[in-house]
Amino acid sequence: SYQPGIKSAPLHELLPKAIGQRLQEGFKVFGQKMKGYLTNEALIVGVESRTSSPIRIPRGRESMQHPQIKGLYPCGEGAGYAGGIVSAAIDGEKCVEAFFGVLSIE
Repeated sequence: SYQPGIKSAPLHELLPKAIGQRLQEGFKVFGQKMKGYLTNEALIVGVESRTSSPIRIPRGRESMQHPQIKGLYPCGEGAGYAGGIVSAAIDGEKCVEAFFGVLSIE
């Protein structure tokens, strides 16, 4: 169902030896705990991802709004202001507080 498709590759040749060995050991242990999970047909899909956004959408320090787009409050991980679920939640709260501050003024 993954539209670009997947490509088979020898993972043990692509990763550093120490990491490949640890993964093999981990898969064996997991296979013992979850019977039927580790088979010759099993696929491991490697996804390349970042822990935070590679960009940062600008916003005012006090207003939390985008400097050119009134009413836009860039916040959280996607906007470049957080690196995980907790920091994204905290940043979201700050943006909501700024938003409600503007509502009470207008």
